[in-house]
Amino acid sequence: MKKVVLLLMVVMLCVGVVFAGCAPAAPAEDVAPAEDAAPAEDAAPAEDAAPAEDAAPEGNAVEGLKVGYCFQGLSDEYIVYLSEAVEAKAAEVGLDILVADGQMDAATQISQVENFIAEGVDAIVLNPISMDGCAPAVDAANEAGIPIITLISITSNQDEAASYVGSDSVESGEIEMQMAADLMGGKGNIVVMHGQMGHDAQIGRYQGLQNVLANYPDMKIVAEETGNWSREEGMALMENWIASGKEIDGVVAQNDAMALGAVMAIEAAGLTGKIQVFGIDATQEALDAVEAGTMSGTVFQDAKGQGEKSVDVAIMAASGEQIEKNYYIPYVQVLKADVPNYR
Repeated sequence: MKKVVLLLMVVMLCVGVVFAGCAPAAPAEDVAPAEDAAPAEDAAPAEDAAPAEDAAPEGNAVEGLKVGYCFQGLSDEYIVYLSEAVEAKAAEVGLDILVADGQMDAATQISQVENFIAEGVDAIVLNPISMDGCAPAVDAANEAGIPIITLISITSNQDEAASYVGSDSVESGEIEMQMAADLMGGKGNIVVMHGQMGHDAQIGRYQGLQNVLANYPDMKIVAEETGNWSREEGMALMENWIASGKEIDGVVAQNDAMALGAVMAIEAAGLTGKIQVFGIDATQEALDAVEAGTMSGTVFQDAKGQGEKSVDVAIMAASGEQIEKNYYIPYVQVLKADVPNYR
């Protein structure tokens, strides 16, 4: 009997062992999650992943850089367009900029550049109001070891500047005068409205005008004077010339603001359609006037392109990269048929 009981106990023990081997494993929630268990070194190799610097926002590329911008005068419509383009581009790339209004005064601009130097900026962009008057600003930046870039106009010591961004002033004068010669049939009396005397654009645009005028002996300048880039002064000049009794067939103004001032004086005198008016810049008001026929043409100067390029060049200069001495953005003739392309 004892042997039978002992045998039964052995059999039951074996059965228990078998069933124990078939028992379910620990539930999944008791197992450490795969992401907690996987060590960092088991992840994809670093070379297979996108480098951190490629994924970073564009602004990080200029983090810590500061650039000072000195504009000749934010009362001028074109310079406002230019500054807006600069500020938009700087915001897009995350560049810290300081903006100063030179108030159309060379001494003010020199002082502002000196302030930028004291601020410890990494680069300076100068839109000089005077070739000779603003030259000391370039010298001051060089002495401080800060790259200085001139924008849309140059200084008399331009060779000392790191670079120039803008357009060729002589080219704009040639385009404008050729446009006037073509539309006036190569003959007639013209009056010339100069920008601020001694300004790079004033000098270059007049040279361009003279280059073309030399080919048209039947065209004659009967009066010329500075309107200082101002609509009000352009209007006053035109009023005086009309009052003087001069026979005038065309107005060649060195910017659109003065041209629009001439248009106002011509309209007030009842001479619309009898005197052709030409300008430079292709501002929106000038485009409206060309479309309406109160101006015969203008010359497009790309404020957006100039402003954006200046930011790119300033970043390169501030970062110690090699830059070119000149970055030219071309001028383009704009007649009535062309206006829709510049809206």
